[in-house]
Amino acid sequence: MTTHILFYRSIFCPRCALARRYLQQLASADSSIRIEEIDILLSPRRAWLDGIRMIPALKVDDQVLSGLHLSKSAIADFISRQKP
Repeated sequence: MTTHILFYRSIFCPRCALARRYLQQLASADSSIRIEEIDILLSPRRAWLDGIRMIPALKVDDQVLSGLHLSKSAIADFISRQKP
């Protein structure tokens, strides 16, 4: 089963770049992870309607993980909780 992750970010956000690197590392190790990146500067309405108020942010179904610094372990834990 595939885990579809929405990753909200901005190209100007250094914390987003780090979270993106962690996500890519986790996805390369697990082929069931699919990442859709959403740049909040290009899609502000979508981000707002999806409840995103801080970046970087990950969303799977109705669960959201966001914060000033998303560690690799926090991202991995979030993803593992979303898998059936």
